[in-house]
Amino acid sequence: MGNLNLDIYVKADAIPRPDEAVDAYETYMGGGGSAANFSVAVARLGLGSRFLGSVGNDQFGNMLIKELESEGVDTRFIKRISHERTGTVIVIVGLDGSKRMIRYTGANLGLTPSDVINEVINGVSHIHVALGRTEIIESAKRAARSMGLTISIDGGTALAKKGLDVIRDVVNDVDVWFMNSFEARELGRSESVVRAAENIVGRVKVRELIVTLGSRGALLLKDGEVKYSDAFKVTPVDTTGAGDTFAAAYITATMLDLDPIDKLVFANAAASLKVTRRGARSSPRLNEVLDFLNSLGYAKLVGEVLIRFK
Repeated sequence: MGNLNLDIYVKADAIPRPDEAVDAYETYMGGGGSAANFSVAVARLGLGSRFLGSVGNDQFGNMLIKELESEGVDTRFIKRISHERTGTVIVIVGLDGSKRMIRYTGANLGLTPSDVINEVINGVSHIHVALGRTEIIESAKRAARSMGLTISIDGGTALAKKGLDVIRDVVNDVDVWFMNSFEARELGRSESVVRAAENIVGRVKVRELIVTLGSRGALLLKDGEVKYSDAFKVTPVDTTGAGDTFAAAYITATMLDLDPIDKLVFANAAASLKVTRRGARSSPRLNEVLDFLNSLGYAKLVGEVLIRFK
């Protein structure tokens, strides 16, 4: 559940100042939106995927829905908002793969808590909410609990900036909470990521707290323990959507009932492959992740994944 956007990318080595122009090295476009990226990544990793969100009744909306359908994502519950344009994000990509974004939310705001109904989640095993709107998170959490489903959230900076005092009841009792290191420090009020994460779980009941660390990997807090897995060394091209790919791979590994470290390794591998490709929707397919892990000596993990998929 969350946003579906058109991403327009410009690759440049400088940000223009007022009234200044800079040259771009490359430009491209494609589907985006954290939740939509997650839905595609999950489908590519071999699980069924359904998306709930909203787009405008326009050409971009048509294109984005067709793109999801081509990836095998169930799009039956995507809403059309006639009076708004489809959400659009301008992504400025640096030569090192880093990104800056300018976002037009548009029709994404058409998604409301009343859209989270039993019909939408019928047949679903897990709900992932990837946006910072607390009313949607609360509605999804109630639906998950009423139907015995697990739920994960990735509220991003929009959620973190509200502060833990404001969102504590909203996020309390979710199964998995994803955040990056900036968001962890913002919420946990500490420059130490580990200390910040510990501060968060000291105030919020969450089964697993995941903090992604970019090129330094990711850490997991669960049952009072901190587990860490390093990232794989790759040359980044575009980091857009890397966190969404990580989250999708981690939830896939969770659905396969892998152990905590294996889940982190599997998710880091998927995210590492993603950053070597341009665009938010360039997440790898299952065979690519397994080949990558196999080439690096993770044959046992590969075998576990294959056995559990059978």
